[in-house]
Amino acid sequence: MTTTPDLEPELLNAAPGGDDQPLLMVRNLVKHFPISQGIVFKRSIGTVQACDGVSFDLDRGETLGLVGESGCGKSTTARTILGLEKATSGEVWFQGRNLVDMGRSDMRLVRRDMQVIFQDPYSSLNPRMTVAKIVSEPWKIHSDVVPPDQQRNRAQELLELVGLNPNHVNRYPHQFSGGQRQRIGIARALALNPKLIIADEPVSALDVSVQAQVVNLLKDLQKELGLAYLFIAHDLSVVRHICDRVAVMYLGKIAEMGDEEGVYERTAHPYTKALLSAVPVPSADQSRRPERIRLEGDVPSPSNPPSGCRFRTRCWKATELCANEEPPLEDPGVGHVVACHYPEVSVAPTSMSSPT
Repeated sequence: MTTTPDLEPELLNAAPGGDDQPLLMVRNLVKHFPISQGIVFKRSIGTVQACDGVSFDLDRGETLGLVGESGCGKSTTARTILGLEKATSGEVWFQGRNLVDMGRSDMRLVRRDMQVIFQDPYSSLNPRMTVAKIVSEPWKIHSDVVPPDQQRNRAQELLELVGLNPNHVNRYPHQFSGGQRQRIGIARALALNPKLIIADEPVSALDVSVQAQVVNLLKDLQKELGLAYLFIAHDLSVVRHICDRVAVMYLGKIAEMGDEEGVYERTAHPYTKALLSAVPVPSADQSRRPERIRLEGDVPSPSNPPSGCRFRTRCWKATELCANEEPPLEDPGVGHVVACHYPEVSVAPTSMSSPT
């Protein structure tokens, strides 16, 4: 069972609440998707273990980066936290309330404090709606936030807040560039004055120069509004630029987690080392580039993950112990937690290409 060893033991079992507690506490979150066979008489023949025992905390005003290869369970973890997918087991505490056991009516009220920015700015906006209607749509569900006669003015204020011309509220999404569309999505996420925003790879579909603008915008909004971000990405240079802490996922589990400096400068898990070795380094800093680690084989299927350590089938350190026992997520003396039987501290390059 995965825990979060850097927390005090009494907090692991306490029902969170109050400003001194984390805004979001995820405990042993599990989401398995059943695999069915047959058309009329369906029978279960297995499960896809998309998220399997994930635990972490997120403080108010903090950014936690969730990184890993495609298919490692990042987006499923986020969707389960939001309640868009029903958790198989585990707990999700938000502002002192367990969302897993919450009813639909109560969840609707909680969701005003939890918003999401989607990956694709082209498909996440309704092409038949004007920008004013897109930004004001959350107020149809939560009508007490902004009175109807003030919604247009508030929509213009939000557009201006994210760096768009407020006079463009009557335009349609196809009249904007990709970066501008993502800014519209950010404005919509801010409409209900949330405390937590889950950003699901919000810049991966954008050009590098536009990525920098959007990332800097998110940082400025966080400073101004006190937002907390769960930032999902696979670009480690972007994650380093915006995140306070980083959690590296592999095949549904957290492999390494800690503050940004610790994970990047005192890397201890073989998988994290391999990811960092693939990050582009400016030509002037080639001497600081670590030796490239090329992982052998493919990522195992989440419907049939390896026994013990899930990374062992691609790890150059794997032994019989790795096959028989799952490594606990604990601090091996590097200042952050690592799930590895044979952690080894190595210094990653301090000069990493950034979106800025």
